[in-house]
Amino acid sequence: MNFQTARKHHMQFDHTQFTLGFRQALEYGIDYRDYEKVERLPEGIPLMAIAGVWGNHSDIRCLFIDQDGQTYRRHITGRVGQYVIRELDLNAKELQVGQVLVVLKDCRSA
Repeated sequence: MNFQTARKHHMQFDHTQFTLGFRQALEYGIDYRDYEKVERLPEGIPLMAIAGVWGNHSDIRCLFIDQDGQTYRRHITGRVGQYVIRELDLNAKELQVGQVLVVLKDCRSA
C-alpha cells in the first residue's frame, strides 16, 4: 500500500491547514482518539503528516500515517511558542498537511 491508497482508505477529509481546533478537526472527520498514542514516532519509515489538533494553548496532538495505513498520535507540550517534535527536530506548527517525514535512527541510544 502506498500513501495515496492509505489516504483514500483512512482520510475522508480535505483540509489544507495542519493545525486545527478539536471541533474543527471533527468536522473534517479527524478524531485524534482513533490514532495510536506513541511516546516517540517510529524510526526509519516514511510518515505523512495529517493534522495537529490543539488541546489547549500549551499542547498539540500531531497525527501521522504510514504507508501501511497505521496511524500515530504524538502529544507535544509547547514551550515559549515552540512545539518541538524532538525526534524530528521540527516545530509542529511548521508542518504541512501531506508532508512526508522520516525519523532517523537515534545514534545516542546505541
